[in-house]
Amino acid sequence: MAGAALTRAAQLWSLLDEMAENEPQAYRRLLQQQRAEAERFCAAPEPHLCLRARPAGGVGRPLFINVCSWRRVPAPKGPAGPTPVSAGPLEVSGEGELTLDELLHTMGAEDCSNASVLLKEESVTQSKGHLIEEIASTEMPEKLSTPVYEMITVKDANKKPLKIELRIELPKVSSVSECELRISKDDIIIEVPEKYKLQLDLPELVDEETTTAVFNKGKRVLFITVLVAKPDP
Repeated sequence: MAGAALTRAAQLWSLLDEMAENEPQAYRRLLQQQRAEAERFCAAPEPHLCLRARPAGGVGRPLFINVCSWRRVPAPKGPAGPTPVSAGPLEVSGEGELTLDELLHTMGAEDCSNASVLLKEESVTQSKGHLIEEIASTEMPEKLSTPVYEMITVKDANKKPLKIELRIELPKVSSVSECELRISKDDIIIEVPEKYKLQLDLPELVDEETTTAVFNKGKRVLFITVLVAKPDP
């Protein structure tokens, strides 16, 4: 195997020598083309931004994620397609952080023979924004509770629906400003961010413009009243 490789290498050098002697212009163009391709394939990543993630609960060292643009990573095939990425080995410095200089050194030391397809020919420009952007992580929100409620349809003497009354117990709420109310002709949604959510189908079509809501702070109860819509003539 080694002998065959040496033979092919000798043949290649012989062809290049012959081209350099007989077609010097074509030889120079070939060298320029090869040099340009090598620069594109083996160019080092360009720093873009650094994300600092805070562990949940604030316990432990922060994690820095260095994001670079790199021509060796292929461009997405389309707007809806996945974005190709390349990740090197995780390295931890004495402070538990990996700097951009360390990342570039690690990635630049990789073998360029495994280079992938180039990105689009447009030049890649570095972001003009801050190189380091700190983003605080957020914990997963707790599952919203369904509050205890009672819904009554009030009717007249002829048992014709007049209005709908809804009583909702919200023991974790201290002010009506925390509640979000959305009502349509046939359903109602009451939501308290990170605490409660209640969605109900109404037994009658209603006139949502007549909705009134009163919150009893002492009992932590929300009272909602809405008139039943009049039938079309």
